[in-house]
Amino acid sequence: MDAETNAAAVETAEPALPREAAPAFDAAVDFTIERCSNCATPVSLRAPTFDAPASPWLCRRCGSVYFARAQERDGRPFSAGTRPVSYFDVMKAINVHIERRGDPALQRDVQRLVECLADKPFAGAEARRRKRYPVAAPVTAIPLAGDLRVSGQPVRVMTLNISSGGLAFAHRRRIAEPFLAVDFTSCGIDILPAILRVTRMRPLSAAFEVAGQFLCRIMH
Repeated sequence: MDAETNAAAVETAEPALPREAAPAFDAAVDFTIERCSNCATPVSLRAPTFDAPASPWLCRRCGSVYFARAQERDGRPFSAGTRPVSYFDVMKAINVHIERRGDPALQRDVQRLVECLADKPFAGAEARRRKRYPVAAPVTAIPLAGDLRVSGQPVRVMTLNISSGGLAFAHRRRIAEPFLAVDFTSCGIDILPAILRVTRMRPLSAAFEVAGQFLCRIMH
């Protein structure tokens, strides 16, 4: 992405992320989810992978939502205590709790910061293997607990940069959860939502920079 293209992106109210930065998945986690962490109901879920992406599951007892995959028995998917639910229904239910335009002051600050960084190489220890693109775009982040259960209200955040392996965004509050579900609908490009593992968080003026690594897609 050249400087002229990046400048055009940050000047628009709803900029699109570069298509070259569509998520790729290098990280991996592997664990099973045997009980709902909210109500202790036995469940049979597993952490998703690149080859077995996440989808939403609803606890039959308490209604908690997980972004995971079914366990397998005899080579076939098996799930107990949960049922599959539409991603669109999940987003429709949780979007009532989010401000549509997010934090206007933070958006302006992030856009100015991205403009300043557009022509400067990334400084510091580089953890990503793919090129990062400085771009300010609104995305929705949904906090996920360590067992991939939705554990907080969604927030509209502004990206600072993105690569095909991960992204960084600015947020007014510290993020405590180890995972996030990231939805790209608000930035105007057709990219499937993804699970992000948080790998870094540091103060950034009056906000925090939160960075992470993509784990897998979330199927609709």
